[in-house]
Amino acid sequence: MKLTSWITHSLVIVILSGLIFMPGFSQAADQDKPDTYTLSSIIDYALKNNPRLRISNKDIITEMYGVKTAKAERMPRVDFGSGATRYRYPMPLTPIVITGPMGPGFDFPDFERNVYDIGGFFRLPLFKGGRLVRGVQVAEMKKSVAQDNYMATKQELVYNLTSVFYKISQLEKLLQANDATVKQLEAHKQNVEMYLKTGTVPQLDLLKTDVELSHARERKLLVKNNLESTYELLKTLMGIDNMEAPISIEHGEGSKETYAVLDERINKAFSQRPEYMAVSKKKKIYEERVKIAQGKRFPDIYAAGEYGGKAGDNIALKENWNFGLKLIMPIFDGGIIQSEIDKEINELEKIKEEERFLKLAITREVRDAHLGIMNAKERIEVTETAIASAKESLRVELLKYDTGAGTNTDVIDAQTAFLRTETDFYQALYDKEVALASMRKAMGEEWIR
Repeated sequence: MKLTSWITHSLVIVILSGLIFMPGFSQAADQDKPDTYTLSSIIDYALKNNPRLRISNKDIITEMYGVKTAKAERMPRVDFGSGATRYRYPMPLTPIVITGPMGPGFDFPDFERNVYDIGGFFRLPLFKGGRLVRGVQVAEMKKSVAQDNYMATKQELVYNLTSVFYKISQLEKLLQANDATVKQLEAHKQNVEMYLKTGTVPQLDLLKTDVELSHARERKLLVKNNLESTYELLKTLMGIDNMEAPISIEHGEGSKETYAVLDERINKAFSQRPEYMAVSKKKKIYEERVKIAQGKRFPDIYAAGEYGGKAGDNIALKENWNFGLKLIMPIFDGGIIQSEIDKEINELEKIKEEERFLKLAITREVRDAHLGIMNAKERIEVTETAIASAKESLRVELLKYDTGAGTNTDVIDAQTAFLRTETDFYQALYDKEVALASMRKAMGEEWIR
């Protein structure tokens, strides 16, 4: 019997070992294991996969094509054309020539009712009131604005990722604290039940403990649900397509604060905040657009030429060509040009107000972030002391209750106070990290690992 049992156990071990080392089994085990990300790896992944950031990068590429289009407007244009036309009366295939090819006289062209034409057309703009040069400048500034918008989108994404990362860290610590509270109350409930059996405590103590334990379990479940929802938000910001894939974060040290005077931070924000640089460039764009609209009052000068031929039903092609310099001068347009000028001037005034509004908003963001950092640091110092006091108070109340010198209400109040101070401490830590991230975003600082 012992030999049979030994053989059976050996076969089971061999089978299990084979399953473990099978590719499919190992792959399934790896799929269940969550991918762990640090804050740096989260940001690196999101910078490559976030859809909104990709769209912003496509805007830069679009404006690059706009620059090429604006430059192409200054280049000569050559077109090819052909057609077939039937006239009521026969039409000449070429003009009447007074001096013929063989000497003085008349050279009469062929007349056809069905005329077929083919040829090439050439056009080179020479002067358009400065619109050609300014069109290229505007296109290049639009590309620069798109790059600034990309940087603004990138910094906003980094801020959101940082905020969500530290919110997850906060919630996971809160989940641990609530779990510890539930376990503490469960142990306290067992003591109350034991004391109730001995008749040393009233039934009311057990009822109060049950109620508080239910509340603690409910708070733990709420924190757990919030944690799962925050992880889903993190996946969305990172651009993870498989939303079912489990992920986790690796807790690290908090961000390091770079100390600076508030006024220095505000001035630095104006010099490197991408939104502020973008609106300054937009102002220059509309200044150029005003000049472009004013340039429509000047003449358009261009060189043009044509080489082609016409033929009738006999398919005898008659060649001809022309080349010349042309000028178009606007005389009366019903006020269209002036309306365009006024429109661009009005848009320029709007951009100036937008720049002023953004300047005020940036100043407020830097000040709010500065105050948030100072406030969070003070709260961290206060709550650290409060946690130690609340923990000691809970220990004392539990000891007093076990010795019969305390009440169940005092134990529950001490437990609630301890959890509240832990919650306040983790909230202060989160607020500090978010305030630091908000300061980096408000100042337009690049993400540095």
